[in-house]
Amino acid sequence: MQISVASSSLISLPIIEAILGSEHTLASVITHPDRKVGRGQKVSPNALAEWAESKGIRVAKPADISEINKHLLDVQPQLVITASYGKLIPPELLHGPRFGWLNLHFSLLPKWRGAAPVQWAILEGDEVSGITIFKLDKGMDTGPIYIQEEIHIGDEASTEELLDLMAQRGGNRILDAVAMITSAQRPKPQSQSGISLAPKISKEMGAIDWSKPAVAILRQLRALAERPGTYSFFRETKVNIHSAKLSPITDHAHKPGDIWSDGSLLYVMSADMVLELGDITPAGKKRMSAGDFMRGARIEPGDRFSQVG
Repeated sequence: MQISVASSSLISLPIIEAILGSEHTLASVITHPDRKVGRGQKVSPNALAEWAESKGIRVAKPADISEINKHLLDVQPQLVITASYGKLIPPELLHGPRFGWLNLHFSLLPKWRGAAPVQWAILEGDEVSGITIFKLDKGMDTGPIYIQEEIHIGDEASTEELLDLMAQRGGNRILDAVAMITSAQRPKPQSQSGISLAPKISKEMGAIDWSKPAVAILRQLRALAERPGTYSFFRETKVNIHSAKLSPITDHAHKPGDIWSDGSLLYVMSADMVLELGDITPAGKKRMSAGDFMRGARIEPGDRFSQVG
């Protein structure tokens, strides 16, 4: 079978590698156009396009729907598989390839339909998530399902760790879904119960509210620390906070947001428990340990983190 893969992320590599190692043919990789990046605003391909081009794989970078259609007419894939592509495929293109479009989604649909299923699963404290391989239809993650596989969410798992695991599981199962298609097995409709939405994460969602319970703050760090970034304000200056953990010490004297030091350790008070801070990136500086931040900032009694500068 001639298969194209539509993605904007290296998270699709396990799918691509599975196709390359099979009897099927990778027709092309469809990704986003090159964009200006960095301080110099140099026009550069995304990491997936750069990787595929280095391997001699045909890469298409359509800027709009008409260009996607033109590429499909040119390459004639029998199936397109999407994973973190970031664009809605209009209904008129779904029936172009003979076997339509498949999507690898990082939740157990119909739970967490949308752009950020892993982040929302961690934020909400889900213990189990998984992958779903389903056929695209005109809705948002509403198509019938070929394969689902549960994955346990570890107590300390970050978005990046969970996505890597899910991507690998998806790569392991994608050829099973292709086999189901070639053997004319029908996918199962999604349940109409248990539906929840996972909208795009905004930068503002990274602001840490220290008046929340410690468990909620730790989930926020695990879900959002790397992207879009979790942050607070110290002496009216934004600082990115990358990690923290529960401290065994108890405290009844500090208020939420208060910070203090004890030797080389830096603590912050949440609504209910003390957190020991990990890595921090002060504005305009490199990432550093909380201890280095503490020594550079010269923490004083009364210092605190706040939500606004």
